[in-house]
Formats: sequence, C-alpha cells, structure tokens
Amino acid sequence: MSKYQRNEPCPCGSGKKYKKCCGAFNITDFSSEVINGELDRLHQQFVSFAMNKHSQTIDEQMTRFTKSDYDNEDMNEIYKTGLMIWILLNVACLQGGQTIFDAFFQAYRNRIKHQAQHIFRQWPNAVPSVYEVLGVDQASGQLSAKELLTDKTYPIPTAEGETFMEGSLIIGTLVPYTDRYNFFYSMIKLYSYDKENVMELLRYYAAKDDGLNTHFPAFLTDALLHEADSDEHQQHDRVVQLFANHMVDKGFSDEVILKGIDLWNKYCKQETPSFVKSESYAAALEYFVQKTVLNNTAMTQGQVASEYGASHGTVSTHYRKLSQTLADTKQ
Repeated sequence: MSKYQRNEPCPCGSGKKYKKCCGAFNITDFSSEVINGELDRLHQQFVSFAMNKHSQTIDEQMTRFTKSDYDNEDMNEIYKTGLMIWILLNVACLQGGQTIFDAFFQAYRNRIKHQAQHIFRQWPNAVPSVYEVLGVDQASGQLSAKELLTDKTYPIPTAEGETFMEGSLIIGTLVPYTDRYNFFYSMIKLYSYDKENVMELLRYYAAKDDGLNTHFPAFLTDALLHEADSDEHQQHDRVVQLFANHMVDKGFSDEVILKGIDLWNKYCKQETPSFVKSESYAAALEYFVQKTVLNNTAMTQGQVASEYGASHGTVSTHYRKLSQTLADTKQ
C-alpha cells in the first residue's frame, strides 16, 4: 500500500482520499485469518448475487460464447464451468459496460470492511490461466501450483479431503487473499493432457490482440477438444477424462478417482489396448472400480453402459479384460 500517496484518491474506488480510507488502516494490525474470512464471505456473496440477480444475463452470455458441440454432456458442463469463471469477473455484459463484479461491488461496497476491500478490488484483474500441480504439503494441506505461462508459483489452500495429482493441470482463475491465493468459483482438473499441446495453445492465444483473457472461450474449446481420439495415447487419455468426469459428477472423492486412473494406467502399460470409442472402456473402468474398489454390488453393467452411452456387450467385454489383467492388483 506504500505506493499510494496519502492525498491521492483511494484505489478502492470509494471517492475518498487514501489517507481517510484504506490508508487509515495498517494491514499488519489485523489478523490475516480475519481478513481472509471476510474475503471468503465476499466470494460466497458475490456468486449468490450473480446467480440470483443476473442469471438471465449469464445464460445469454453462455449462449453467446458456446459455439462448439462436444461429444457428450459432461464435456459441455466442463466447458460451461470454465465460461462461468471467466464471465463473472471479466465480461462487460451489463448496462454501461459493467461486469457482474462491478455491479456487486457497487451494491455492497459500503458493507465491505476496509481491510479486505483493497484486496477484493484486485480480483477482476485476475484472468483464467493454466496451472501445473507441483505438490501438496501434507502438514499444512497447502497446494503449490505453477502458472504455465509465467512459471510463477502460488500457494493455495485445499479443502478437507480434496486431493491433487502431482503433474496434473488445472484451468482456473486465482484471486489474491492476504498471504495466499484461491481459485475463484471453481476449477477444471485435467487428469490427463498433452502438456506441450496446452502450452502451445496458451502461447498462441496470449500472443493474439488483447491476450488470453479476451480469447479465453476459444482457448478453452481447443484445450478440451484436443483430447479427441486421434491416436493411441490420446485414446487412453480420453478414457481417463471421461471416467473422471463421471465420477466427479457423482460426487466421488479424488482419492477414488485417482485410484481408478492408476488402475487404468497399469492396464494400458500391460495390454496397450487399441479401440475407437473411449466411452466403452471408460464405462468398464468405472464398473471395475465400483465392484472392486468400492464393493458396490448394486451397480449393473447395463446401468453404467447407459450412463456412458456405450454398448452393454462391449462394456462387458472390456470389463472382463480389465478383471483378467488386474486380477492380482492390490486394492
């Protein structure tokens, strides 16, 4: 805050001089936990405000920017999640060229504590990007992630029970807190990916006029569609993504999802399967996990085949192959 002169207008937008607004407070006089708690509250209030007050506008923007048809509903939902992250903070879609964040801040500015206000005001400056998971500190539960474009590393708290796979990628927007960062609204976990392809896409769209933020929908489309079954490696990765999407949608923990991915990688290493439709193997993998990892006897092959839009007979065949190859795998 020392870069602001005391008689200059306060950067929080209150209209007051800095010395009579945020400059009247010393951030070190307040607990980081208290300020971060205020920012968490604002985060929740802002999302609720957006959904309750501007749902029609959000739907219009979703329609405006949804130009690609994915081969299944799960991919469509993932794409819409990415759009939501971007629209709420960055798209001037309201009267007068305001963003939804601008409207929220105007409505709630007088209720925001000064100690949190100058940090919260920085959130619209954050734009979506891609982060590589470097690891999680088991003692603190804090995630360390590196932005691919800048190589800058960020400390990020994790929710209880949430796990991350080292080396995996996350698409999202990091917003600042007092001593750390958090993903705004949600994130997209890429359990499998072609890192070089993602890097190439990032550089391409970042170099375009107005940068990655303006072209984020196009980047997101390409980043998700690059998983198409064009070769053997991408076929295997596509199974992982379909399986993970379905399991996340059903509310299973990352631990269970990562276990399933590990089983699939072991199977591919031993058998090197080749196939045309990824849905059948993804369904078979989930059925295998449901039966052998979760001991779920209620799930039927027909049910899981229907959920993935796959043939019951093909799922049954693939399940037998998985079972035979992974029979000696310790669960």
